[in-house]
Amino acid sequence: MDILNLIIDRVGDTNVFNLIQGRTPGRDTHLHSQVDEDLLEEFLSELDRIAHLSNHLGGDLISSDLNLSRRMRSAGQTFFDQFFPDSIQDKIRRSEGGFLFLHIDQSLGGLPWELLHEGTCFLSDKFSIGRNIAGFWSESHRAERDKLKVLIIADPTEDLDWARREGEGLLESLNADVSSDRIDVELLTGPRLGKLELLEAIRDRDIIHYAGHLHYDPRQKESGWLLPEGKILRAREIEKMGSLPGLVFSNSCMSMPNYRDDLREGTRFNHLAGAFLRAGIASYIGTSWEIRDSSRTFEFALQFYRSLFEERSVGEAIFDARKHARQVFPSDDLTWAAYNLHGNPLTRIFRSGNRRTFDASRNILTSRRILQQYPFPVSRLYKQFLDLQESDSPDSRSLLEVLSRSFFHTLGLCGAILFSNLSSLKIRIAGLDHNMDFNDWCGEIFEGLNRVHSLGVELSAPGMVESFFLHRDNIEKLLKWSQALQSEDANTDAYLVTFQYLYDNLLTDLSFMGRHRFVFLKDGAGDALELRGPGISEIRILPSQMEDASLSRAMQKSAGQLCFFNSSKRTLLSLSPYVYMDPERSEFNYSMLDWSDIP
Repeated sequence: MDILNLIIDRVGDTNVFNLIQGRTPGRDTHLHSQVDEDLLEEFLSELDRIAHLSNHLGGDLISSDLNLSRRMRSAGQTFFDQFFPDSIQDKIRRSEGGFLFLHIDQSLGGLPWELLHEGTCFLSDKFSIGRNIAGFWSESHRAERDKLKVLIIADPTEDLDWARREGEGLLESLNADVSSDRIDVELLTGPRLGKLELLEAIRDRDIIHYAGHLHYDPRQKESGWLLPEGKILRAREIEKMGSLPGLVFSNSCMSMPNYRDDLREGTRFNHLAGAFLRAGIASYIGTSWEIRDSSRTFEFALQFYRSLFEERSVGEAIFDARKHARQVFPSDDLTWAAYNLHGNPLTRIFRSGNRRTFDASRNILTSRRILQQYPFPVSRLYKQFLDLQESDSPDSRSLLEVLSRSFFHTLGLCGAILFSNLSSLKIRIAGLDHNMDFNDWCGEIFEGLNRVHSLGVELSAPGMVESFFLHRDNIEKLLKWSQALQSEDANTDAYLVTFQYLYDNLLTDLSFMGRHRFVFLKDGAGDALELRGPGISEIRILPSQMEDASLSRAMQKSAGQLCFFNSSKRTLLSLSPYVYMDPERSEFNYSMLDWSDIP
């Protein structure tokens, strides 16, 4: 993986290049290319026209005759060939990818470097890209944290329905997808937002996500966020804050000025971004043009945050979101092309350091959370375990037997989610054609997870892949100890404390089991039984605002079956044929497992 630092100065119509690979300057120094101002402006004008077509016609409705992606690729390749010296072109083409950090002159600040095309792919398909525009950014040494404080500011003027929905959707999805011991997220919206409240809310945040209007003023520091009653939270006011966030994600109307204005005025590129960066913020994400309001901008942002909380750098997270958008959105939808990062793409602001060490300082998942949020088969047995502990004379063998059954249900449900998910993706696991014991079952789980990892597919259960590989050795220990209970002379006292500790750690990282729903669909209309906590309750699975055609079809198809429901992704996954539920007796049958002694 390459780490390229490319320094580009511009004097008149001459560009001066210095390339540093890793930390050592090479022979690619003081290279020159000559590019006239009119070529720069024509390139940016062509991209502006392409973006305008994509925005106003809509990604789903664009005629294939327009070939917007092809037009963008052609313009990007032509400009790449003209702008870069031959040796730097060769270096970029030969690179297998990695990180590209551009340190550029202010007069080049409006160029969308991500959209330059080296002949086989856009630069953003190969590199995690960040930029440092001279005079606006300096390296910030912000410590990585294992819990991030996130502030979402959405539609403060109450005239952008998409911004309000984006804010509410992010609040729901981040709370659902990210464990509460990793994130503290707050949403501010509505007409009562004032300057003082926002300035107080910004202080000591790690991330700010803004969805609303940006106000621009020829005097740079007078630009800022538009608030109710025509008020403006100005850049000079934000700049005075003593403690600014490590990341600002601006999903806003006109979040960057027009390219052509950029080129004419030279130093003007993004007033608000400049104020944040000069104040010491590590990373600012904005767009290169005003993007069409749609669910895709929300989905792009959500993919970015999911990657960030998987301990990816900021540059890698936006690379992942861009890749997702290109794979999932229509070919002429240019949401992926609009976003850019100001700051070092290697910057990492989240790392769950203590969570991987399993030391005494780790924030263990509380028993209350297991009992209230985890699926019924797991939490019911866990409650039995706690009740036995509080009895007058708890027996270590009985305690360990009950706890191991809860562990077996965890493996059974996780396996059913994984195998059903793979089946829905037409990915076949050859070993799932016969009855098996739990050793074989776990072997097939890891075989399936290896397939998921190698193919780069996304599961409906976020975090399952990482958690199982992180705990692989401990899962094998828990299996071995559970099987040792069959021996009459097993020293259960020696296993019990460590078993509970390792099992609690596993449940902590399998937090999706507590954040998403296990439901038995009584019919195809949404009436269901929710298996949450030590009891089973009647619910209606879908509020009216979450209904869509694909979800409705999935519900009708899965009537009478046990399902896993990820509300943030709007996906319903039947766990048949791997696990069945008898709703009358609250009993579970794992059809491929020899598990006769489990209630």
